[in-house]
Amino acid sequence: MANTPSPILFRFALAQQLTRAILATAAVNVAVGGAACGGNVLQDRAGSDGGGGAASSDESSGARGGIGGDGGGGAPSVATVTSIQAGGGGLATDERTLCIELDDRLQGGAGGAGGATGEGGLDGSPAGVCPSLTPYGSALPRPPGLPLDCWYTHIYEPVLRDGQCCYEFLATCSSSVSGRPFLVGERARTAPARRGETSAWGAAARPDVAALPQATRAALAEAWLRDALLEHASVASFSRFALELMAVGAPADMLAAAHEAAGDEVRHAALCFGLASAYAGAALEPAPFAFGGRVEVASDLPDLAARAVREGCVGETLAAVQAVEQLSRAADAAVRSALATIAEDEARHAELAWRFVAWALQTGGEPVRRAVSEAFEAGLAAPPPDAAAPRAEADALAAHGRLDGAALAASHRRAVADVIAPAMRALLGA
Repeated sequence: MANTPSPILFRFALAQQLTRAILATAAVNVAVGGAACGGNVLQDRAGSDGGGGAASSDESSGARGGIGGDGGGGAPSVATVTSIQAGGGGLATDERTLCIELDDRLQGGAGGAGGATGEGGLDGSPAGVCPSLTPYGSALPRPPGLPLDCWYTHIYEPVLRDGQCCYEFLATCSSSVSGRPFLVGERARTAPARRGETSAWGAAARPDVAALPQATRAALAEAWLRDALLEHASVASFSRFALELMAVGAPADMLAAAHEAAGDEVRHAALCFGLASAYAGAALEPAPFAFGGRVEVASDLPDLAARAVREGCVGETLAAVQAVEQLSRAADAAVRSALATIAEDEARHAELAWRFVAWALQTGGEPVRRAVSEAFEAGLAAPPPDAAAPRAEADALAAHGRLDGAALAASHRRAVADVIAPAMRALLGA
């Protein structure tokens, strides 16, 4: 697929490619036999709700106290002040204040052996002091009204107001997250973006911005920055996927492909940051990615297969088809070059996901089949992006690789009908 064909031919070729990969994987796995899978690799969550931290083997220093339980009192009360700035290309920045009552529900549990008892708040802070929060903490409440397609990207230091701990925070929202996101729970996570003097992430070819109005440039900068942050987060997602492949004993070629895909995502992020920087007129790059401690690595095969369906078989297949649709309408040479690379790579990433699910079905039997079927049912039932009314600069945005809502929704429907549904039938019938 190096010479990317028209969207129609691309979808036809991708459906055939996925079907061949599915059938070949299933045939090989039947001949060789599958490996057994175990439970979750990381089951110990020191500092979980309502309990103390894990005991330390060193009697002189136990783990910090865990997050205090709510004592049956329900969730913390939350107040929000909202200011939403709409962005271009499906991106918005949501600025809010999150206020949580400072009471016993925020106090810590008992420490481990040799550690302090009941000392910590949400992060081990002394009682009566507002704790710092990270965007990825398991205790972080979700403010009322925050859309499900939004995720925290930065939380500032708290201020104590009238017995409440108040946090200013930023969230990034998108109606069309495709590809392989890095998920914590069911929410996508990205690093925040920052400006720099120069950026090693923006070394890509530069688009021609001379004739673009400032408003159009701003919309393009936000749209490509949103993609850059998601591509950057995909590096982490594939890195975790590689560990999970090892945890379930997946074949060597899949493990190698997962590592190769992580490298592809580094390149995609650099391409998108380069485009975003050019449109913004400033060097943009990812700030440190606050993972918030340990990264969960699971080894429950049905769960992993279901996640691969959502993130890979659906998400990355949609991303590949969408990139080709964007490419077919783009006119700028730098944008076309970036999209051609992304489309080809995403097609390979999608193939890896379908191969893994085919292997998991043959290896894990009926529990995996149920999980996979349910994941497809949920994934294909999700509505496409909103088909919003065309914007005044829709043609200019399309020339620089951004689809309007109607075109994006149509692309998703075609991807489901022409690629995902036929490949799903081949997968479940293999």
